[in-house]
Amino acid sequence: MLRKTWMGAVVVASLLVTGCAASAAEPPASPAASSTETSSAEAGSAEPSHTMPDGTVMTGAEHGAHGSGHGSALEPSAAAEMICEGQVTASIASMLDLPDEVEPTSTWNAPMLTCTYDIDGSPLTLSVHDTADLEVGEAHFAELQGSIEGARDIEGLLGLGMPSFTTDAGKVAFLRDGMTLLVDATRLPAELAGGTMTRDEVAYAVASAVLVCWVEHD
Repeated sequence: MLRKTWMGAVVVASLLVTGCAASAAEPPASPAASSTETSSAEAGSAEPSHTMPDGTVMTGAEHGAHGSGHGSALEPSAAAEMICEGQVTASIASMLDLPDEVEPTSTWNAPMLTCTYDIDGSPLTLSVHDTADLEVGEAHFAELQGSIEGARDIEGLLGLGMPSFTTDAGKVAFLRDGMTLLVDATRLPAELAGGTMTRDEVAYAVASAVLVCWVEHD
């Protein structure tokens, strides 16, 4: 327990320091692209823009939709899509000490976006229940926790002030703004990153990486 608590604290501290920045392999953004938001009053007819983790620039309207954090029946929200791209993909490669980033496969079955990373033949699965209805989101989270054997609340600072749960087998979930993030590392090897991390530690670290991106890009 002490090792898990220490590991989780280190992961969270590291992520809060580095934030959801672009990966080191990406070229630096130009000053115009990396500017945060410019009001239409200051820039005439130009829309506000925001640089995403993968280097793409979102218009003000797109960023507003992202800030709401919820998708539609036609497509997932930009926040949900972060589980399959950008710094989350880079973070997974880094924390698991992989030689290259893994390109995940994804499925969208509204309101659920699922993204699966093939880690040396074993799946690491991230999913987001993406809904704009807070009550629906809370009900889904409660039902999910009740359906998973051994699920227990994440206590203290590691809960990051959100409803959350973990299992020794390697599942971690957080509820934020109605969206439920679930990371399932149960089918990965028992020891990862050269034997320095367990499944539940990887699940928590990956969930933390996603949450930092969500918070930073609200």
